[in-house]
Order: sequence, then structure tokens, then C-alpha cells
Amino acid sequence: TDNDGDGFVDEDNVDGEDDDNDGQLDEDWAGGNSEPETLFVQDLTEMNDDDNNLASDFKMTLSWHSFSELVLYPWGHCTDCETPDHQQLIYHGDQMAEMTDYTNMQSSDLYPTTGDYCDWQYGVHDAFCYTMEIGTAFHQRPEDVNHIAVRNVGVPFYVLEIADNPRERANLAMENISQQNYLVTPNDVDVPESGDIPIDVCVSNQFPYSEANSYVKYRMVKPSRLQSDYGPREWATTPWESVAIERVDEACTTAEGNGTILRAEIPVSESSTGKLHYKALISTLSGSEAIYPADGSYFELGIEYRSAYGSLSGSLFLFVIIAGTVWGGLGACLRLMLGEEQTLDAEVV
Repeated sequence: TDNDGDGFVDEDNVDGEDDDNDGQLDEDWAGGNSEPETLFVQDLTEMNDDDNNLASDFKMTLSWHSFSELVLYPWGHCTDCETPDHQQLIYHGDQMAEMTDYTNMQSSDLYPTTGDYCDWQYGVHDAFCYTMEIGTAFHQRPEDVNHIAVRNVGVPFYVLEIADNPRERANLAMENISQQNYLVTPNDVDVPESGDIPIDVCVSNQFPYSEANSYVKYRMVKPSRLQSDYGPREWATTPWESVAIERVDEACTTAEGNGTILRAEIPVSESSTGKLHYKALISTLSGSEAIYPADGSYFELGIEYRSAYGSLSGSLFLFVIIAGTVWGGLGACLRLMLGEEQTLDAEVV
């Protein structure tokens, strides 16, 4: 209600006074991106429109606020209401809540708000949006900051991982499809006596993979004695190479039935020795990327010398030469020794 007749409502400043005479103090304004900081966020969002459809290309957004140790998702402006992606928003919120030991809830369950950032991102631009209510106070004590940071550091990395298509990722995970995929472990890799080394990925028959955009990344390292205890951090600067995958006419077993084998042939020389690091990136038809092993690390396969030592005939010929040399030399030595003994016997007589 415009109680003071100036054409504005809900216009109380944070001053403890009822400036608009509506009987309420310091209520949030239902503004329309009128402030510089909100205008900046609006411009940043809407300028990312590569396909010129007047909608942002951001598919996932995250804001930080304090406090309450909560993960909040849309809607925030209404109660007893749900978005079309309610279950998908709950799914990703649950993952972030598990990382931080926070509580995941719909924003309006905390209290309804108008002009909410996440309502705008989701409602206008179809971007999955979450607000992290961090900490336990508006003005957190300095000694608490490190602990809060550690609890929240995994959240932005998770958001980056799912930002290509959070809706599809949630659907595949909720239907237990993406969890069935796996990269073969080193113990199950069949290293041939010669040629490339096949690395297989088993994908669920329900997983909409894109063969053209999926590949296995690898690198060969040969640790020295000083590098014998090197791990992911120490090898971080060693570059990776990529090999495309191809579907093969073989089946694999998943947790819920048969799957499809996608194979990459890793070009490793027969004379190479050391450690083969490998991991897989499997893309869906819509562009979501799943990395295996699922924890974002890699597998390590020991590679031994595989080069052939020559043909059978050549080996036999070499054996004859060596055996002849050894036995011939031994025979000559025995003759010399026997000849010396006969000479000594003659001298004694």
C-alpha cells in the first residue's frame, strides 16, 4: 500500500523508521535491479548470450550469503509451490549439503522473499541456482573463517563439474544410470605382447553417450628413484594426450545388466617401460561430460618391456654360435690341461 502517496511501496530504509507509514519497519524493497551491484549481475548474466536468443547461456549459478548453514534452491517468492525441476534441484542441493554438512531446503521454507536472485536466474533464464547460507552469524568471528572455508571449498568445484547440463546430470543420476558406468581397472587391462594397449569403458545401455565426443586421456611416465613416491600432485604438470574411443561388438556387465564397451587403443611402444596413467571422459549426446574414475583421479598401469628378441631361426642361430663358442672354448681348455698333465708325467719319469 502506498500510504504516503508518493507512488512507491515497501520503501523503508534500514533506519528503524516506518518511512512509508505502512506499519512495518525496514522491509525488503521489491525492486527491479535498480542498484549498481544488481545491475552488474544482470549485465554479466545477459551478456553471455552466444546464440542471441535473449536468454543467458549460464546453466548453473551459485550465490553466497550468510548465515544459517543452508543450501537454498528456488522458489523463494511463494510457499507450497514447486518448480518444474523440483526433484532435480533437490538432488544437486543434497550433494552440496552432504559436502558441507548443511541442510538442503527450498528457499521459501526459510522465509518468502521477493526479487530473489535465484528466482530470477531460474525463472527468467532457466539456470539452476543455489544460495549457500554460510556460517553461523552475519559477522563471523575471524577464527571461524578457515573452518567455514574448508567446509565450502568443494561446492564451487561441484558446480563447475555439473554446469554443462545440471538437469540431465540429475536425471541420469536419479535414475541410477550414470553410476553404472565404469573404466576398467589396471588389473583387468589385457596388455598384448605387441601393439597398442586397449583401454575399455563400460557404459550402461541406457546412457546416451556420444562416441564422437568421448575419449581416453593418457600419459606415460617413467619415475626415477627420486620420483618413486610421486602421486597426482607431483605429476600434475605432466601433459596428457587423448585417444578417441570406438564401440566394439562386445558386451560388459553393469550393476543392472549388460552394457556397451567403448574402447580406446593407447599407442604405447613395445620398448617403453614405466607407468601408464589413464582416465576417461564420456560425453552425452547433449554435451554433458562424465569423468572416470568418478573421483576425478586416474588409474596407473605398470608397463614392462614388450619388444621381441628376434625370430625363432635367428634365436636358434645365435644359440648355436654361443653354445659352440662356450663348448668349443671349454674343450680347448680341457685339451690344454690334459696336455700339460702328460708333459709333467713324462718329466717325472
